[in-house]
Amino acid sequence: MSTDSTTPATPTQEVPTQPGATPVEPADDGTVQPEQEPGFVSRHTTSLITVLVAVIVAALAIGGLSWYHQQADDANADTEAAFVAVVGGQGATVETVECEGDTCAAVIGGQAYTVLVQEDEDGEQHFGVAAYTGD
Repeated sequence: MSTDSTTPATPTQEVPTQPGATPVEPADDGTVQPEQEPGFVSRHTTSLITVLVAVIVAALAIGGLSWYHQQADDANADTEAAFVAVVGGQGATVETVECEGDTCAAVIGGQAYTVLVQEDEDGEQHFGVAAYTGD
């Protein structure tokens, strides 16, 4: 059997293309749909992951630094309390004491003192007290 020239064959659509135009694809129903551009997240996945990792690292660093300072403050408060107890046991009254690490500054009976703190292998603290000399 042959087809005559009056019966058209299956219709086809030619899609004109222009330089820089978004390519289009025919849909299942024969209409032409433009291709969708990828969304914001699809285009910037690497950047978003990098930013999220940086935020997590910064949060961990801030948390770690805060924890470290809290531990140092607790240790200084324990040293101050131990020094006040030792001086109180000798019959004197500490007006103020401020410790930072292994050094304290104290005022006892109106006199300024420098206190050096040494901790032995058993964890006991020993205090060396000297009259403050300086400006």
